[in-house]
Amino acid sequence: MFKQATVEDVSNRRITRLHGRIVAVTHYYPRYLQKKLIDEYHKSLAPTRQLLEEFKAAEERLGDHDRGFEEIDYESKFWLSEEGFAELQRLSIEAESKTVYLVCHCSVGQRCHREVLMVLASTLYQAPIGKLSFSWEKFRARLLERAP
Repeated sequence: MFKQATVEDVSNRRITRLHGRIVAVTHYYPRYLQKKLIDEYHKSLAPTRQLLEEFKAAEERLGDHDRGFEEIDYESKFWLSEEGFAELQRLSIEAESKTVYLVCHCSVGQRCHREVLMVLASTLYQAPIGKLSFSWEKFRARLLERAP
């Protein structure tokens, strides 16, 4: 099953390899996250640099994470490369028999591409997923139109 965690959860050892496979899915490798604490790092499962910069600018301007996410219409812009889809498919197979934590900087409960990845994995690869904080209706509709 796919679950979510934060870089802070892993750094502070609230989530460890004893809980499941830990996969960092950030555009840049997280500062202060010791490589020995995770199993994998996949930039291909993160937003593009352009989308990340657009989001960070909106978040800073608005002073609010979720409002920044909504203002730039993140759900309409996030997509994976061919490499990203291949990695997500591989991890989805693992998630059938073990817990796989997708790790990002965003707090659990905030809008985050981790949840979009979970929607992709569930829809495309029938991967089991944990609780989502949002319905992702716009992304789900888009997914039906663009699925590889």
